[in-house]
Amino acid sequence: MINHETELKLQAYLDGELSSSEAMAVGELAARDQEVRSLVEELQATRTLLKGNDLGLKLPESQEFYWSKIRRQIEREEQAQNAEQGKTAASPWWIRFWVPAGVVGALVVFVALALRNPQASGPALAMDDSHEIETPLEETSSFSFRSEAAAMTVVWVDSHRE
Repeated sequence: MINHETELKLQAYLDGELSSSEAMAVGELAARDQEVRSLVEELQATRTLLKGNDLGLKLPESQEFYWSKIRRQIEREEQAQNAEQGKTAASPWWIRFWVPAGVVGALVVFVALALRNPQASGPALAMDDSHEIETPLEETSSFSFRSEAAAMTVVWVDSHRE
């Protein structure tokens, strides 16, 4: 079984890409090993078939003109792309000023409403201090404690059962 490295060496040998010492070593390997020799013959046959049946594509214009047309088309597309990017990047000065200013203003109004005094005209975001607890048990009592520092309310419900 021929490994991939040997296959690449054989292809380079046939293409004339090896140094003289490497080419001599690959030639000796082909003389010793029947599998290598058959692969070399197969590669040579493929090479001659491809060489003899190569389609010669003729361009209607000269090669320089053909490639210059391609280069000009690429340059036109790059210029159009740069112009498009320039349009989207440039916005009027008032949009660049008023959009962030409006966001900051809305944030200030929201914070002012959230932090206003709950004893003022009505509750905005704060909860009312009066909580009612309904229970079907007749002999119950409750005690509630509100800690502003911890921002929590604790309600103790006692049913007087023993």
